[in-house]
Amino acid sequence: MCRMMGVVSQGPVYYDLFEEFAELATTGMCPVGAPDERGHKDGWGLACFEDGALKVHMRDVGAAPDASKYYGTAWKIAKLNIERAPGRSLVVLGHLRRASSKARGAQKWSHPFLEERDGTTWAFQHNGSLEKEAADPDRIDSQILFSLVLDALDGPGHEDVSKAVRAAREAALKDYGGFTSLNLMLTDGRSLHAYRDFRSNGEYYTLYQDHFGEMVITTSEPILAMKAEPLPRGVLHTVTPDLEVQRTTIA
Repeated sequence: MCRMMGVVSQGPVYYDLFEEFAELATTGMCPVGAPDERGHKDGWGLACFEDGALKVHMRDVGAAPDASKYYGTAWKIAKLNIERAPGRSLVVLGHLRRASSKARGAQKWSHPFLEERDGTTWAFQHNGSLEKEAADPDRIDSQILFSLVLDALDGPGHEDVSKAVRAAREAALKDYGGFTSLNLMLTDGRSLHAYRDFRSNGEYYTLYQDHFGEMVITTSEPILAMKAEPLPRGVLHTVTPDLEVQRTTIA
């Protein structure tokens, strides 16, 4: 249960963006009916790609607003605006974690997760859980979902990812008893794929997307005065390097 951010930009990715996102750790909506109001303070992570090449990846436990390492990582990403050549695009993922179990609070379970397949580095983050608890003590359900997507992936394109997400959804229903939410973001460092899906509690499992000219932002909750109309359930949205948005209905 988490708050997520994904950015594809042909222009600057400003430091202010990371400050506003970090505030969701304390001000963001908690799951409806949750037994506590601890926010999303159990871990954080940032990843940044430049034209498909991974430039920054940092994860840790604890609350992002209290972590100097979070702001130092954000500053490294913001500095890429000065150093990169014209025409190069950036893809950024950010994640604020609310662990489903206190026993799963280690740094290794903070998102985004990375995995290389056929020479491509993929990054993945997720908000939600599988209904059937994972038998693997070394992986949380988000990592299992990541593997389900990658195992069904034939290529990096929108249609390839659409088919893989559909296959992962079917496996989650068949083999893991369903899910609370399949809200996810996946990137190969060039395009950003965002999918919103849930079985209940749709007020919490939200994704919003807005186009700011040189940048498209997708987040769990609006930041930077984004429009407050959530993405529809069951539709994969792919933001391409040239900031076009492709859509396919999954469920």
